[in-house]
Amino acid sequence: MSAGSNLLWLGVAALGVALIAPNLSGEAPEAEPRGALQPAAPAPAPRAGNGYARREILRAADGHFYVDAQVNGASVRFLVDTGASVVALTGADARRAGIALPSTRASARGAGGVIEVIPVTIDRVAIGPLEARDVRAAVADQLQVSLLGQSYLERVGTVEISGDRMVLR
Repeated sequence: MSAGSNLLWLGVAALGVALIAPNLSGEAPEAEPRGALQPAAPAPAPRAGNGYARREILRAADGHFYVDAQVNGASVRFLVDTGASVVALTGADARRAGIALPSTRASARGAGGVIEVIPVTIDRVAIGPLEARDVRAAVADQLQVSLLGQSYLERVGTVEISGDRMVLR
C-alpha cells in the first residue's frame, strides 16, 4: 500500500473513532436535541373487532374452550366451535335470552349428524368488549351446550389458538 492510501484509511478510522467515542460512556446517543421530540399520541381506546379489544380463554380439562357471553343481556355459557358456521343456542338459553322462536324449521348437519333447528337472529352477543349485533343463529333443543360459531367469531376479527390459550380480538 502507498503512503497516500495508508493516510486515507487512517483518516477513515479516525472518523469512525470520533463518531463512536461519545458513546463509550454507555449512554444512548441523542437522535435530536432535547425538547425536539413531540409526545406520542395516546393509544386508541379498545373497540370490538378492530384488533384492540381482546379476550383470552383457557382450555378446559376436557380439551375444549368455553366462554361466558351476554346474549341479549342474559348470561350464556358457550363452547367455542370454530367449525360451526353459525351460533347455536340450546332451547333453554334461547328462552333465557328472550328470543322469539318462529315456526320455521330447518335441518342442519353437525358433528352428530342431522338435527332440526329454528333459524333466528340474535340482537346482541357480547364477550366482554367484543360485541356483535344481528348475529345469525339457530336454536336446537338437542344441544347440551350452546355453540359459539362463525357467525359471531368472524365478526369480532381474529381467533388465535396457541397451546392452552385462545385469544379473540
